[in-house]
Amino acid sequence: MEKRVLIATFLSMMIIFLFWQSFQKPPTASNQPNSAETAGTDKTPAVTVQEGPAAEKAKVAEPAIQAEQFVSIQTNTSKISIGTKGGGIAGWQIKDKNGTWVDIAPSSAEAQHLLNIDTKQAPYLSAMLFNADKRQVNLQDSEQATITLTGKTPEGLEVIRTYSFTGEGYLVKASGFFKNTSSTPLAVPDFNLWWGPGLNPLKNKAEQNTANTWLDGKISRKIKPGLKFGETRWAALDSQYFIVALIPGPAPFSGVISERNSEKKVSVGLASKESLLPPGETSQFQLNVYAGPKEYHTLKDLGPQLEEMVGFGYLGKFVYVILEAINKVVHNYGWSILILTLLMQVFLLPLTLKSYKSMAEMQKLQPLMKQLQEKYKNEPQRLNVEVMNLYKAHKVNPFGGCLPMLLQLPIFFALFNTIKNAVELRNAPFIFWIKDLSLPDTVFTLSGVNVNILPLLMGIGMFIQQKMTSTDPQQAKMMMFMPVIFTVMFWSFPSGLVLYWFVNSLVSMAGQYLIMHKKPPKVEIVS
Repeated sequence: MEKRVLIATFLSMMIIFLFWQSFQKPPTASNQPNSAETAGTDKTPAVTVQEGPAAEKAKVAEPAIQAEQFVSIQTNTSKISIGTKGGGIAGWQIKDKNGTWVDIAPSSAEAQHLLNIDTKQAPYLSAMLFNADKRQVNLQDSEQATITLTGKTPEGLEVIRTYSFTGEGYLVKASGFFKNTSSTPLAVPDFNLWWGPGLNPLKNKAEQNTANTWLDGKISRKIKPGLKFGETRWAALDSQYFIVALIPGPAPFSGVISERNSEKKVSVGLASKESLLPPGETSQFQLNVYAGPKEYHTLKDLGPQLEEMVGFGYLGKFVYVILEAINKVVHNYGWSILILTLLMQVFLLPLTLKSYKSMAEMQKLQPLMKQLQEKYKNEPQRLNVEVMNLYKAHKVNPFGGCLPMLLQLPIFFALFNTIKNAVELRNAPFIFWIKDLSLPDTVFTLSGVNVNILPLLMGIGMFIQQKMTSTDPQQAKMMMFMPVIFTVMFWSFPSGLVLYWFVNSLVSMAGQYLIMHKKPPKVEIVS
């Protein structure tokens, strides 16, 4: 046993010794350090002179692939990084109203380079290494600069990509040129220019990002994954307050493409069909890339109906114009919402008064209604006839309180949509504890639950309003659930929305009190 252990130990030591000797051989000419790298001054790879067949092999060997580099661009509003591998976007940040920089592009861990020329067949242009004419650009105000990236396939297809920037704004102009430098026709394969997956900053829900497009004369919202050919004026990926819009110039783009990954994050892109370039001929693509807030007037100037992505709706656009005009005077969107709500109440005052008067008249008839119900409790058909006669005799329309309110609903929804989607409310403070009208007005957290003041005040106001209007005990019990339902529903809403609804409830409550507490005239049953 001990003899076998000694033999095994001896053999193991011999193997280790032989391996150690093999690693101690002096370096050959092929593995010595590159003199250009050690000097740090010459970027041309060093060539080792060899004799015989090895020399012939060295002459035809392809140069080593260079590592990817990045071009940095900073303006007053954006920080952008361009990768030389594929010539696409490696990072994109925009400056928020509060001065912080936020990512508008997906995180690097989940996204390939954006706007790469993505091909599914050779030549695979998304893997091409480009040479950039600049490494860093800083722009202010009206200053302009263009980044040019050039690359070439072994077959002779030259690709030139350019990005043009200005010091202010969120718009970047991009273009690509293909040139056949060979003596034979070359194919430019079908390719896509993508943005995605996802768009930051976003909320936890993946459905906050949607892919949309203007295709064949109409807007298509929340397009399904796949490829759609047709006249494409823009393709966009948006969230509540931000948007990335790809707005193509002339050909070769012929459609729009979208995808959804396993995490339900959406990508959208422009699609181009394959083309054949004769020797010496060129083709190109152009597009504008807008990556920034969903500013209504800016989007309106960029593409047909692109401003529809803000989500105001037809009446909402009119409300937005008024809100903007008010804010130019008061310089606070909280007070602007309050004033806008009061103006809308004044505008709707005739309808509101008519509704409240009808409700008051119905309330005055309640004692007579009870008498009729007692008198004809065993004759339901006769009771219906007598109730209608009662309405007719006192000239009361039982639906008079509802119809004016229904006519007001479109305006209320327009206000709702405007306040919900206006990016101007993002990071906009009001007073006291309300620091951001686009977020709930949380003052503190209790056992993991955010405590918001405005929804509580709104619920209390609705409770008082229900007490003022409900005279039938059974109806009153049912209506008592409404303040609770609305409080829960509005709990996580932006504080700007809740402020509008709360002020609207207060004004409505005051109007109801003034009309319904007038001394009622004496009424009698008309037989």
